[in-house]
Amino acid sequence: MQLFLLKINRYVEQFFFQAWWVILFGLFIYMLLEQGMKVRDKEYATLQEHYQELEKQKKEAYALQEKLLIEINSQSDPAWVEQVLMKGLGLVPEGQIKVFFDKSMASKP
Repeated sequence: MQLFLLKINRYVEQFFFQAWWVILFGLFIYMLLEQGMKVRDKEYATLQEHYQELEKQKKEAYALQEKLLIEINSQSDPAWVEQVLMKGLGLVPEGQIKVFFDKSMASKP
């Protein structure tokens, strides 16, 4: 049994002595692989953040599109036209009085 263990020990020593460069090369490749994985993980995290930002912008764009479609579809409605004239141009319908508040006067006690 001791002879068998001695032979195995000798074969292992010979293997490591003759193949040291293979082991060193394997360790070098492993280090390069680890470095590449770290870089990939950082880039993946950056891309995930960018993707989430783009998804947020996409939702906002869809909301704006819906709002604009509603406005376009309601342009034939006389009440909507009247509301746009009142808000955008400051016009008032006949028979109503327009009240204007001066902001500089409101801040004085």
